[in-house]
Amino acid sequence: MALLPSVKETFARHHLRAMTADAPGFLLETMQRVGPDFWLGVGNTTMTVLSSPAALRHVLVQRAGAWGRGSALSDTRLLFGNGIIASDPPLWLRQRRTMQPAFHHAHATRWLEAILAATDRCLDALPGNEPFSVRQAMLRLTRESIVDVLFSDTLGADAELVGEAFAVIEQVMGERAVALAKLPLSTPTAQRDRLHAAIGVIDERLFGLMASRRAEAEPPVDLLTMLLRATDPETGQGMTDQQLRDELMSTFLAGHETTTNVLTWAMALLGQHPAEAKLAATEVDRVLGTTAPTMESLSQLPRISAVIRETMRLYPPVWMIAREALEDAEVGSVRMPRGSVVLLPMFLTHRSPALWNEPAMFKPERFLKETSTDAAAWDFRYLPFGAGPHVCIGNRLALLECVVVLARWLQRGTVELEAPHSVRHAVGISLMVADGLPAKFRLSEPR
Repeated sequence: MALLPSVKETFARHHLRAMTADAPGFLLETMQRVGPDFWLGVGNTTMTVLSSPAALRHVLVQRAGAWGRGSALSDTRLLFGNGIIASDPPLWLRQRRTMQPAFHHAHATRWLEAILAATDRCLDALPGNEPFSVRQAMLRLTRESIVDVLFSDTLGADAELVGEAFAVIEQVMGERAVALAKLPLSTPTAQRDRLHAAIGVIDERLFGLMASRRAEAEPPVDLLTMLLRATDPETGQGMTDQQLRDELMSTFLAGHETTTNVLTWAMALLGQHPAEAKLAATEVDRVLGTTAPTMESLSQLPRISAVIRETMRLYPPVWMIAREALEDAEVGSVRMPRGSVVLLPMFLTHRSPALWNEPAMFKPERFLKETSTDAAAWDFRYLPFGAGPHVCIGNRLALLECVVVLARWLQRGTVELEAPHSVRHAVGISLMVADGLPAKFRLSEPR
């Protein structure tokens, strides 16, 4: 049996503190010292960390059937139930087949209308030349757009209540994401009670929307209607209300939270790199002028697209995933008995000096020629949406939203960061900008 480089024993307690304080940073520093694949002692636990393209390809594609979510995602099941984010075959395969048509690119024009409307409402509500949190603004924007895409609706009077519930979910799940020692969520605690109450608020809204939609004679053609009507093409079986709830929760929460972080990081990086910001704004001005983006004009914004893709390289929407061996398996020549859990931090892959020239630098031109986000197109050195059969089902919607929102913000004005050289990351459900990115928005001069 081959051995991976081992970073443990003497410094296990130090590793525990370092992982709790800044897991991405500590794992990156470790990769730079010992290589992309290693065992890491953390407290009384030894973690298997794999970030080489060969290991990622093996686990996520070549032997995908041997590696599942299993217990590696136990926390998320309270939130997402048996939704597509947390399930394994055969349920996962049935749900993937059932849901795939609802995320087809043929619906992109409808998505564009919803995203544009939410973006303009957000921009109109920004305080004139007063500091605001870019992340909070993006959260409201992406939440409104996903509600429109999902339900052809707005949150209306529920907006504040749903926002507060989401904030609790984000805080609790974020705390647990970085906690290496934690009680299971089945254990009665104040933290669990807060999480249950917050999930209950959103569940009430979701089940209410489902019931009212079923009663409509001529429902709007949105994701909710498509999923209510969807059947497995092989079995003809539709979804139960509980399964539909799990999928809507997955799309609602995972979709807008990750997109929020990509957009916030894009604003942070452009604020730190004024030359790149000028190139992006010039392209928007040349292609769009003062007209709203269309599907045709969006295809003429290669630099905006490249900014988003480079942002996702530096700060992937999901910076690390976990897989559990569903059977005895091997990665390379390293044996992994059934039940083994491996950590796959694409954050390391995306920043490996062996794979990227100047990996820590923000260089959107990397993506001007090759625009794909498919891991295979990049030989598994770039996989912002994962890879293999579990690749993100909503990647087209996410990419469209990011490009539309960034182009519209640059079209309408300029984000001026309060402290461009003090931007740092914080680890929660995903990798976010710490402190919300305080900034001012300066409107463009009328032409």
